[in-house]
Amino acid sequence: MFEFAIMLLPVAAASGWYVAFRHYNAKLKKPSNEYEGFFKGINYLLNEQPDKAIDVFIDLLEVDDETIETHLALGTLFRQRGEVEKSIRLHQNLIARPQISLDTRANILNELGLDYMRAGLLDRAENIFLELEKMELHEVNAVRQLLSIFQQEKEWLKAIDYATRLESIEFKKQPLLLSHLHCEAALLYRFEEDADIIKNHLRKALKIDPLCVRVNIISAEIEVAKGEYKQALKLLLKIMDQDRKFVPVFIDLILNCYDRLGQSKQKFDFLSELQESNESTIVVSRFLDVLLEHKGLEEASAFMHKKLRQHPSKSYLKLYAGITRPDKNTELEFLKSIIKQFDNDVQNFQCKQCGFTSVDLNWCCPSCQDWGVIEPIEI
Repeated sequence: MFEFAIMLLPVAAASGWYVAFRHYNAKLKKPSNEYEGFFKGINYLLNEQPDKAIDVFIDLLEVDDETIETHLALGTLFRQRGEVEKSIRLHQNLIARPQISLDTRANILNELGLDYMRAGLLDRAENIFLELEKMELHEVNAVRQLLSIFQQEKEWLKAIDYATRLESIEFKKQPLLLSHLHCEAALLYRFEEDADIIKNHLRKALKIDPLCVRVNIISAEIEVAKGEYKQALKLLLKIMDQDRKFVPVFIDLILNCYDRLGQSKQKFDFLSELQESNESTIVVSRFLDVLLEHKGLEEASAFMHKKLRQHPSKSYLKLYAGITRPDKNTELEFLKSIIKQFDNDVQNFQCKQCGFTSVDLNWCCPSCQDWGVIEPIEI
C-alpha cells in the first residue's frame, strides 16, 4: 500500500503541472492540442522513466512566475525520493530560462543548493548559498545551510562565525552547538601545539556552556600528554559536578592519574564514594578490584553479596548464578570472574533527541546532527 502511494506522488505532481498548463493555455487562448504530450508524460512516470517525463513536462509548460511552483514541486519530489540527479537537472533547466524574475531565480537557486548538499557537492552548494545570503529574504536560510556545510567540511572557524551570526539573526542562543564547535576548533590546533589558541577556544566553550564535559576531557588529555597528572586529575574530577553520567565513561583515565601520582588511598576513597551513588557495572568492577587489594577477600566478598541482594536484576546476578565452585578458593575465583566479566561489558550511548544508539561516544549525533545530545546508557 505504501509503495503504491509513493508511486502516485509523481502523478500528483504531474497533475498539478497539468492544471497549471491548462491555466496557461487558457490565458493565451491556445487550443489544447497537447493532451497527448501530457498523458505521454504520465505514462513515463508510471513506467518509472522520470527522465523522459521531465523532458515532456518541461516542453509542455513554459516557465513563468505563475507556473514555477509546479516545477519546483516536482524537483523537491525527486530530491526527497533520493533521485538527486534528476532534481539537479530539472532545477538547472529552470535557472537557464531567461524570462524568470530575480525572486524566482533566487527560489530556484535555493532548491539547487539543497540538491547539491544532498548529492554531497558541498563546494557548489556553498557558492550558491553565499550568493543567497546577500538577499534579505533568503539570508536566514542561507546562513543555516552554510553553517551545516562548514560543519560537514570541518571548517570549524567558519562554522563558529556562522553559528554566532545565526544566533544574532534569530535571537536564539545555541550553547551546545557553539561550545562543541569551539572544542572542535581547539582540537584543530592541538597537533600544532599552539597552546594559547587551544586554551582560548576551550575557555570560550566553557564560558558558553559551563556544563560542557568535553572541555575538561580535552584539557585533561592535553595535560596527560604533558605528564601533568595532577592538573589532569583536577580537570577530570570537575565532571562530577557537570554530569556524573559521564564519569564511568572516563573512569580509567581518572584512575590512571591517581596511579601516576601514587595516590592509592585517594583512588580508593574516590571509588568508594562513587559506587555509592552510581550503579554502573564499570564503577562496581573498578571498586571491587581495589577493595580486594586494600581490604582483602572477606570485605570484597561481603560487598559483592550486598550488591547482589540490592540489585538482583543486574548483569552480575546472572554471572553469580552460573559460577561453579570446584575448590577452596572459590570465593576469590568468583570475585575475579565478576571483575573479568565487567571488563567485557561495552558502554553504550544513546541520543536523547532521536534515540540513535552506538557503542562509540559521538559528541555530534550521526543521525540527527545535533551536538551534545548523546548520553551514556548505564550498564
